[in-house]
Amino acid sequence: MTESAVSADHVFQDADALIVYASKHGHTAKIVTRLAEAMRGEGLEVDLREVGQAGEAKPGRYDLVVVAGSLHQEHHQKDIVRWVSERRETLGDVASVFISVSLSAADDSEESQSGMRRCIDAFVEETGWTPGRIEPIAGALQYREYDFVTRQVMRMLMKKMGHPTDASHDYDYTDWDGVDRLGRELAQETKGRQGAPAGA
Repeated sequence: MTESAVSADHVFQDADALIVYASKHGHTAKIVTRLAEAMRGEGLEVDLREVGQAGEAKPGRYDLVVVAGSLHQEHHQKDIVRWVSERRETLGDVASVFISVSLSAADDSEESQSGMRRCIDAFVEETGWTPGRIEPIAGALQYREYDFVTRQVMRMLMKKMGHPTDASHDYDYTDWDGVDRLGRELAQETKGRQGAPAGA
């Protein structure tokens, strides 16, 4: 076994919480990094892994598992769907949270909220995993990160939704204070479970 494999396994065994994420344009990565920082601020050891680096992670070793992905064309990333599907039984035995990042979460209209819930339901059905908690989080409109075709499609969609269409700027809709609150809350809940008597 290589030194890197040993150190990775050491992290898996010692951390209190695991966060596994998929991030197409980088914004979901920013969200989970901020979430992990808030959790660590409450004294929780957090193992933060991009899904491509999480193959060795065993969810049952943690007191909390957070899975995060973002919506693109009404689907979450295939890699995160696959990772969850392959571990759904173990995930069902631990405290868990699913974070779905999307622009729909920033839109209060019934159409957007209904569409977002439908996509999350599809993720749950496809993976066979029912998270203990689901947290939709508003993402970002990242025109400058999109290729030409995606940029034009997004401009048309955003015009329909009443969002900015100036593609020379990016627009961040994430409630960062809310991400901090969520991190602190999850850490406190996890520490509470760790301190509870066995069988309580």
